[in-house]
Amino acid sequence: MLEILPETKDDMLAVRVSGELTNEDFDLYRDLIRDRMKQYGAARLYYEMVNLNWVKPGAALENALFDLVHGRAYDRVAMVGEKVWQKWAANLISPVKKKGVRYYELHEREKAMQWVLTGEE
Repeated sequence: MLEILPETKDDMLAVRVSGELTNEDFDLYRDLIRDRMKQYGAARLYYEMVNLNWVKPGAALENALFDLVHGRAYDRVAMVGEKVWQKWAANLISPVKKKGVRYYELHEREKAMQWVLTGEE
């Protein structure tokens, strides 16, 4: 499930993902981030993962290809999670993002949001 958080505005997309991520969830995410990239030239992203059980492999692959193509149009990206594989995923995609990806643990949510919004922790 993909939830749009209230901090979403202008070039900033803030989402929480949980449960099972579907193709429709990834389609919505890509549309929202792409719209910001087109309108502002770059987009900031806060991506929080809570009780994330499963990501459909086809959807994950499509999203990885999107990141490869549009990675330079991301500004600050914070991924917030609770599992080791989520930190690995953040490290894996970091090189294709213009400013990389910073990974935070769930208890560091506020710090992550602050960094995405202002560039300061």
